[in-house]
Amino acid sequence: MNEGGEESCEAIDRTVLTSLRELQEEGDPDIIAEVGGLFLKHSPEKIAAIMKAAENGDAKGLQMAAHSLKSSSAYVGAMRLSAMSKELEQMGRSQIMDGANEKAKRLSAEYSRVMTALEAEIEQSTATRK
Repeated sequence: MNEGGEESCEAIDRTVLTSLRELQEEGDPDIIAEVGGLFLKHSPEKIAAIMKAAENGDAKGLQMAAHSLKSSSAYVGAMRLSAMSKELEQMGRSQIMDGANEKAKRLSAEYSRVMTALEAEIEQSTATRK
C-alpha cells in the first residue's frame, strides 16, 4: 500500500472506543478521557525508547519498547500503530535490525496521527458527558 492509501486509514478504531464506553459506570470519570489520557501521558517515553533503540541498533531495547506500545495502542483503538509496533517488536526479537530506523520513523509519524485523533476523541467524549 502506498503512503497516500495509508492516510485514508483511520488513526483510531472507533469500535474499540465504543466497547470502552460500554464499560462506563454512572458517576465515574469519563472512561475515554481516563484511558486515553494515560496513553497520551505514557506513550511519548515509549516512542522515544523505540527511536533510540532503532538508532542505536539495540534489538532488546526495541523489542521491549515496541511490545509495550503495541499493547497500549491496541487498547485505545490505534490498531495500525499497534501493528507497526508488533513489526518492530519482532525485528528486535529476531535481532534483524535492517530498516528498523526507517520503520521507527514511520511509526513516529503514525503516532502523531493517533495523538491528534485521540485528543479529539477525549475532547468530544468529555463534552458530551457535561
